[in-house]
Amino acid sequence: MGVTGMKTLVAESDILEDVGFKDSAVIIDGPSLYYSLYFNSKPKLDQQHGGDYSAFRDLVCQFFSSLKSCNVKPLVLLDGGAEPVKNKTVGNRLKDKLQKAKKLSESMAGERDNILPPLVKDVFIQVLQELQVEIQQCFGEADLTAALRANERKCPVLSNDSDFYIFNVQEGFLSIDGFQWETVTQGAIPAQRYRVSQFCRCFNVDEDHMPVFAALSGNDYSYLGKEDGKKFIEKYPEAQQPGGSFTPSKGASKDGSLTGIQRAILRFLGEFRGKTPEEAVTAALQLVGRSTQEDIKLFLNSAQQYVLKEPPRPNLPQWVIQEIQRASLTSFVTSVVTQKSMTLTPLVEDFSQPSSYSASLRIRQFFYGLLLGTEPCTEYDREGAEDMRPKQVTPVLAGVTPEELQKLELEHLNELYIYTRRPTALCCHHRAAQEADNRLQSTRWRHLLGVLSFREQKKKREACKTVTGLGR
Repeated sequence: MGVTGMKTLVAESDILEDVGFKDSAVIIDGPSLYYSLYFNSKPKLDQQHGGDYSAFRDLVCQFFSSLKSCNVKPLVLLDGGAEPVKNKTVGNRLKDKLQKAKKLSESMAGERDNILPPLVKDVFIQVLQELQVEIQQCFGEADLTAALRANERKCPVLSNDSDFYIFNVQEGFLSIDGFQWETVTQGAIPAQRYRVSQFCRCFNVDEDHMPVFAALSGNDYSYLGKEDGKKFIEKYPEAQQPGGSFTPSKGASKDGSLTGIQRAILRFLGEFRGKTPEEAVTAALQLVGRSTQEDIKLFLNSAQQYVLKEPPRPNLPQWVIQEIQRASLTSFVTSVVTQKSMTLTPLVEDFSQPSSYSASLRIRQFFYGLLLGTEPCTEYDREGAEDMRPKQVTPVLAGVTPEELQKLELEHLNELYIYTRRPTALCCHHRAAQEADNRLQSTRWRHLLGVLSFREQKKKREACKTVTGLGR
């Protein structure tokens, strides 16, 4: 999610508080962090040839070392995929990434043409697990959960997502761009804190109307458009001094710029203090001539995205939910099961050839078969060099009988106690499998569990060889 132009408006309003951040918990927007670390590194990390994961790993370690030195306790939240209502926004972003990937492949990229290498998120998760940093993978975008956890732990959110200028996070929002983690001073990290309460005092609006402001300004769910926005400037112009002279506030504009429109919307909302969000939305849309019930519903639903409530969980077995939350199981599971879709992020490759993803199609078909049975899955991949298009992919079912699937539970999991002398995650998988067997009739979940358990057992076996010297 994101509110267009919000960062500029806040910077122009001069309401940020300089702080030395230390001795606190913090909720970190994981995607914002790994994007920022990778794209803003000096020297710039490779994007054209598959990625520089070793250098990226060092950056992640340095970042969390700085937090530890300032007694900052992080919880890192990871996205689990976009909601279906954002399909249009996601589609536009994919096309934008496709264009950037093509420019990079042709060595024609500009300064802002950045593409994240395909394994950055995986490396990020692996490093966090090695550092024993607390992580949680969400079901959908992480911003709502981040705001909830921040209020529970009475701490700020660290992110670059402009939606946190709207969420009512009690301890505020720290922008990653202004978080000087490489310059620890007197045991604290210089940062700038934003609070919704300060913004609302500055513009004389109700805090309850900030979601309405986001919906009218333009976010991932609704957008008025520039011409409609200019009607707010005409109706709510900047205040004039005696004698008719115009004295604009800092950053204000009379020419219909986005900042000028946003300030006019805020002046409009200032007249609705004490009124309900529904009344404010209805009046705003009437002002621009868009007062149909369909439009009102669209903008009200957009504003509702900022209501702090626990997001729904997908209808999955409990053990699958736990594995996703621990980031031990890819978040693609959620997208495939709940939306029956898979988005294949554009890669830097030879655009005169078919998509590189075609090489792994058969593997994905087995993956879809494990999760969906015979139901088709919609994949979004590039078509040629210009467009991202949906394709219906038929799953491939494992060529085994239901009786053979029953035998996928490994027989020697209990022997892991010999080496570890304590219950392991793998043993938890075993118990979860038994519980799942009692609840589920579908064999594909047992198949998926068998694959997961085999992977974990292999890791444990290799670790045991190293400890006992058998692997030398």
